[in-house]
Amino acid sequence: MQTREAPAVRRTARTALLGRMRRPRPATATQYILLVVLLVFSFALVVLMIDLSLRPAVLIYVDFWGLPWPPTFANYRTALLDLLPAMGRTLWVVAVSITGIVVVSCLAAYAFARMRFPGKGALFLAVLAVMMIPGVILLTPQFILADELGLRGSLWGLIVFYIAGGLPFAIFLITTFFRSQPQEVFEAARIDGASEVQALLRIAIPLAMPILVTVSIFNFIGIYGDFIWPTLILNENQQTLLMALAAYSPQLGEFASRPDIGAQTAGYAFATVPQFMIFTIGMKYFIQGVTSGAVKA
Repeated sequence: MQTREAPAVRRTARTALLGRMRRPRPATATQYILLVVLLVFSFALVVLMIDLSLRPAVLIYVDFWGLPWPPTFANYRTALLDLLPAMGRTLWVVAVSITGIVVVSCLAAYAFARMRFPGKGALFLAVLAVMMIPGVILLTPQFILADELGLRGSLWGLIVFYIAGGLPFAIFLITTFFRSQPQEVFEAARIDGASEVQALLRIAIPLAMPILVTVSIFNFIGIYGDFIWPTLILNENQQTLLMALAAYSPQLGEFASRPDIGAQTAGYAFATVPQFMIFTIGMKYFIQGVTSGAVKA
C-alpha cells in the first residue's frame, strides 16, 4: 500500500512546488514593475535624443514628437566636424591621466602591500585621509597652485591634477587587492631569483587586471565628464568636449534666431560613443573587479 501511494505523493509535492515557483510573490512582482518603470524613465531621454538627432531641425520645430523617418545622418556629420577636435583633446587627456594613475598607483600599492619600510602605516593612513576631502574644497588651492606652476591654459594643467586626484582611491583599492594575493606565490618567485619589479610585473599586475580595469573605468567616468576644472584652467581655443558641448549652438539657415536642435542632439549622442565603447569592452572585467574588490576588502 505504501509503494502505491509513494508515486502519488511525490507527484502531488512536485505539482505544489511548481505551482509555488510559477506564481510570483506580490513583493517580487512589485520589484519587477518598479525596475521596468525605472528602465523606461532611464532610456526615455536617450531614445528622444537619438530621435531628434536623426531628424532635420525644421521638422523638429514643426512636429517635435514625430518619428525619424526617413532618418537623416547630416546632423552627425555636422556635429562630427564641429566637435572632433575637442573630442581628440579630451581623449588624449583621459588616456595620459589614466595611464599615470594606473602606473603610479600600482607601484605605490605594491610597496604598501608587499614591502616593509618605516612609516608605511602612517603613509597609508594619509592616503585614506586624502580620500575623505571633498573635491570641491580643493578647487581653490589647486587653481592657485596651477597658476603658480604656469599650468593655466595648458592641457597639462588638467593631466597633473587628474593624476593627483585619482591616486588616493586607486592606491587604496589596488593595495587591498594586492594584499589578498597569495603570499606563497611571491615567496616562490623570490626563491627563483625574481626581483620586486619582476614580481610586480609578472605576478601582481596580471592577477589584478580586473581591479585595474575597474580603476580605469572609474577614472574615465570622472575625467571624461568633468566640466568645472577644465573651465577654470583652459582657454576657449583648448576646450574639452563638455566645454565645447556647453557652447555648441549651431544656427539654422532658415531660422537664424533658433538653434539647430538636430545638430545639438547629434553632438550629445556623439559624445556618448566613447563611454559606450568603454563599458561594452570593459564591463566583464569591471564586474569582476567590483565583486572581487568587495569580497576581498
